[in-house]
Amino acid sequence: MFLTTALWPGVASIVTLLNNFVAMYYESSRAIHFGTLVAIISIWFFLIFPLTLLGTVVGRNWSGKPDFPCRVNPIPRAIPEKKWYLESWVIVILGGILPFGSIFIEMYFVFTSFWAYKVCTLVESRILNSFVY
Repeated sequence: MFLTTALWPGVASIVTLLNNFVAMYYESSRAIHFGTLVAIISIWFFLIFPLTLLGTVVGRNWSGKPDFPCRVNPIPRAIPEKKWYLESWVIVILGGILPFGSIFIEMYFVFTSFWAYKVCTLVESRILNSFVY
């Protein structure tokens, strides 16, 4: 309950305060006024923090006993073997190949549009350099 209320806003507030103090030190125009930061932290401390704690307590006390929607069969059943394509190593390989392939194809078209389909290989570059000198 306390971590939900304090962890994310606390970390975000500390990082923002540190960044803002650095911006104030360098007299940046992007620095947030200190009074505004104090107002935001006080809104969190006096409004959001107590309401989150109250909502957690009320939600836990009014929820009652859990009533699951189905019965559980006491007879254990056999779990079937996984298919080969559901193994972890196959999923890792396919999870890497598919994004890499799509990014590779996209970057191929981007770079060929930059260079207007004029691809210069190492041999061609040596021939061109021999004519320059």
